[in-house]
Amino acid sequence: MAIITAVEKFFDHIIANPSWIFIGLALYTGIYLLTRLFSGPRPGRNPFAVDHRKPKEKLVVDPQARDAVLKQRFKPAKIPEDLDVIVIGSGAGGLTAAVLLARAGKKTLVLEQHDQAGGCCHTFVEKGYEFDTGIHYIGDMNNTRSRNLLDQLTGGQLDWTPMDDQFDEVAIGNPEKAQRYGMKSGRKQYFDNLVNFFPEEETAIKKYEELISVADKAFNGIIILKVLPRWLVTILLKTGVYRLLFSCFKYTEVTLQETLDGLTDNQDLKTVLSYICGDYGVFPNEVPFILHALLIRHYWNGAFYPIGGPSEIAFHMINVIERNGGRVLVQAPVTSILCDNKGTAIGVRVSRSSGDVDIHAKKIVSDAGAINTFKRLLPQDVAKKSCIYPLLDKVGPSVSFLTTFVGVDGSQADLKLPSGNTWYYSQNNINAAMGDYLRLPLEDVTSAPVPLCYISFPSAKDPTFADRHPGKSSVLIITLARWDWFESWENGRLRHRGEDYENVKDSIGEQMWRICCHLFPQLDGKKAYMEVGTPVSNKYYLGCPQGEMYGLDQGKSRFTPEAITKLRPDTDIPGLYMTGQDVLLCGFTSVLYAGLICASQILHRNLLTDFGKQRDTIRKEEAPKKTE
Repeated sequence: MAIITAVEKFFDHIIANPSWIFIGLALYTGIYLLTRLFSGPRPGRNPFAVDHRKPKEKLVVDPQARDAVLKQRFKPAKIPEDLDVIVIGSGAGGLTAAVLLARAGKKTLVLEQHDQAGGCCHTFVEKGYEFDTGIHYIGDMNNTRSRNLLDQLTGGQLDWTPMDDQFDEVAIGNPEKAQRYGMKSGRKQYFDNLVNFFPEEETAIKKYEELISVADKAFNGIIILKVLPRWLVTILLKTGVYRLLFSCFKYTEVTLQETLDGLTDNQDLKTVLSYICGDYGVFPNEVPFILHALLIRHYWNGAFYPIGGPSEIAFHMINVIERNGGRVLVQAPVTSILCDNKGTAIGVRVSRSSGDVDIHAKKIVSDAGAINTFKRLLPQDVAKKSCIYPLLDKVGPSVSFLTTFVGVDGSQADLKLPSGNTWYYSQNNINAAMGDYLRLPLEDVTSAPVPLCYISFPSAKDPTFADRHPGKSSVLIITLARWDWFESWENGRLRHRGEDYENVKDSIGEQMWRICCHLFPQLDGKKAYMEVGTPVSNKYYLGCPQGEMYGLDQGKSRFTPEAITKLRPDTDIPGLYMTGQDVLLCGFTSVLYAGLICASQILHRNLLTDFGKQRDTIRKEEAPKKTE
């Protein structure tokens, strides 16, 4: 219906402005001539030419066997010869691009600065307790397009388990007697449940549901701007034709807060409808409504968790890369992207105590984030010529965060923890609560009440957790934080940053733990292990310059026409491409598609179409056969 309306508007505009007919003919003629004169490079091989799913193998739980895949230490002798592509960073966006390029016959090397591959997909074990770090729950992992894509990327080896029907809970107010609201799986149940909580607001809730659906569909217009040629995007935007055909800017230019203010005066309802803002790190008065709509829609069919933990994602993708002639090497910190005298990216430099190693390839893909890529890795005389460089200061980094990891005595059978998450807010005004907290100086932070806690129980989500860690449970509690609270300890040695640092982070962590115990009394007195990770920790492990959570900020400045069209996989620096959270959006599913679009650009073929055709073929083959 939205497409039909857009077409009708387009023809009304043409009738009112007949000069557009001549402009259109001129554009068509120009495009035709350019196509004839410059047919472009020959497309690469199709990585979706065959169904890559294999019969599922037994879950690998042996630590040494897993380390043999996830922790392959960098050595020059391990570098494949005649490299086509080097990928900087082994997050899901980098691994996705690497899988597709390796399957298309490109010699691919992935370099990771940490001692374990996977980026935010990695997990770790301390004192016998296993914790995830970035993948806490994912939507759309039933038989959806995203699940089908991940099946192809992992050879069909990754299984997902649904979380509780109440996949999220919102708790507002004093944690000892908080008002609690459950978010239920399934679109109808989700919104019916909201109406049950707020029966007098049924009209507002129904209108909100309609807006979510419309804005979610409008996002296709943003994808178009990422995949069409730059010159064509420029023409469409400059002439105004784009806004006639696509409505996405209608929902990028209005905030979530403005939308909710137009629907209701009920502050509790506004908070419940906004609760998930921690998943993109922007408050309701700053986030474009379209981003919020995408996330709400993402969980309409519930939430899922990878069986075996999030490190399974990287484990299976790496196996695919290596079976196709590539390598994924860790402890390989890239300190610079090498460029020739024409400003073309031609390789990378890896820092080693025994001497730096320069590695060359035809294409360089950065999964290190736009800020790292343009302000740290590229030669500055090259970076400053890029249209992306000035955009970085306009948009800025996303918010940072602090994570409290708690190991608890007791099994899931004993503690009966939910696999759903809890979002705790100290009051029903998210903008005020979080804004006031993040404006505090460091000396006041330790005594100030923590206004937001995201509480997750990885041990309750993964049905295989108890097999690996019997009698133990893990708790993850996250809140937002400022980089400059901890910046002075940036250069301290890991686990030796001093008493003041430990006191600050532990005092915040203890507050978070007390909130958790008020909400889940069965945990009181069960703590056996606690560690608190700060923005400085995030920088050390994930390589993000200010410990940021989601790459570039996800506020309105990220969704201007300028930002959308410049933050693309194909940068304006020859030989350099980007993947990860700074291409489309933050979040796991987004970076899968960022990796796919990045590989499309390198291979000069439309992998979205290739994947769609493969998916249609598989669905037809697997559809139940009609009987006579």
